[in-house]
Formats: sequence, structure tokens, C-alpha cells
Amino acid sequence: MTIQQAIEGLRQLKYIPGSEEPVHQHEQGQMIYMLRGVAKIVTPQHIWLLSPGRAIWLPGGLSHGLQAIDHVVTQNIYLTPQASRQFGSHCRGLAATPLLHTLITAGLEEGILAERQALIAALLNDELSRLPTSMLCHVILPRDRRVRQVCDTLCRELDHTATLSWWGQKVGASERTLARLFREETNLSFSEWRQQIRLLEAVCNLARGAAIGKLAHELGYASASAFIAMFRKKLGVSPLRYIQTAGDIAP
Repeated sequence: MTIQQAIEGLRQLKYIPGSEEPVHQHEQGQMIYMLRGVAKIVTPQHIWLLSPGRAIWLPGGLSHGLQAIDHVVTQNIYLTPQASRQFGSHCRGLAATPLLHTLITAGLEEGILAERQALIAALLNDELSRLPTSMLCHVILPRDRRVRQVCDTLCRELDHTATLSWWGQKVGASERTLARLFREETNLSFSEWRQQIRLLEAVCNLARGAAIGKLAHELGYASASAFIAMFRKKLGVSPLRYIQTAGDIAP
């Protein structure tokens, strides 16, 4: 397999607010680069939040779907099944670079000559191999039926305040068992997981135009500045910068 043969296809896709890419899977691995907007990428075990300037690697054969929060533009690289296996079998966030965007854009030009396309594909393959890992806002979805029932409800009802003891009675497990399963299956405590899904939805609401002060109050923070400080600690940037377009944040 030559280096240019590792790239099977390039696409730029646009979504209107509230639209969805139905859950599907394909043999090729896929890198989704967020150029504009905020979207959820949903897999069987994760909900990932993708914002401008960030990318995600989805290995071949993994079921996934996309939910557009606002106006979304993505650039997508599809690798051959063989190259996909070499690139990795686990989802991970990637810090996209201005060069990556430039190469994809060049590769999408109509009427591009085969020789130029091969050169772009070779450079893309090399750039992909160099992209550093990036922390994406996400939650892990548990496999255990009882814990998953709790998490599915919290995803739908963000203001649900029931205790883990109450949930234990609801799903048929002791509070201690649920607490242990949350740690084992999500790497977070029950309260941490609930806070993380609320943070994820807060970013979505921010992309929809909600005020930071309102979001801070809904999440239980004393002030907008306290919310911003927490946000910076968890995601490395301020809330507004997190949802800026990639063109705005590129150096």
C-alpha cells in the first residue's frame, strides 16, 4: 500500500441546527475535523463534544452518529480499511492544525490533477500521523444495564437531583453497588458524571446562544466567573473561545 493509497476519500459536510447524521458504521476509519459549529458525536460507549479546531478519530467498524447543535461544517478524511487499522482501534480527540485544514481544502478542489492529488494525500497522511491528542469534552456511557438507565435519564433530564440511594431503589441495586459501578465503568463518581453531562450540555446551550451567567446559575455556580474558571480548568480555554470558529482560533 503506497502512502497516497491510505487516503480513500475527503468530504466537506454542512448541517443545519438540530439536524442529525443517523447512527451508522463503515469499514473505513474516519477523522472528523470541526471547522465551524458544535456537534455531538455519539458512539455506543461515549458522547463526544466536537468544537471548532478540534477533531476526532473514529476507527472502522464503530457505530457512530452526529447531532448538530448549531450551524456545523465538518471536513472528513476517510482512510482505507488497512490504513485505518494502523491508525488505531480506539476513538480519540485530536488537535487539528491549520496545515491539516489547508490540505483538506486543497484536496477537495474540483478538477484537481492526479499528480497533485497524490502529493496532497501523502502530506495529509503524514500530517495525520503527527496530530497530537486533544482532550475533548465527553462522557463515558456505561455497559451495566442499571447504571446505563441512570445515565440515560440524566442525559434527558439535566435538572434531575435524585440521590444515588434513590436511584438504587429505582433500578434494583444498592447505593454501594451503583457507586462502585459508576467508578468502574465511567471513571467518574456519580456526582462527577452528572456534573460532566451538565457541562457538556452547557456548551451546547452556549452554542445555541445562551448567556454564560444563566448557564452558571443552572449548574449551581455562584457567579459567571466561577463557572468560567471551572471551564478553563477542565477544557483549557474560556467558554466563548471553545465555540469560536476554527478560522477565528487558527494562528
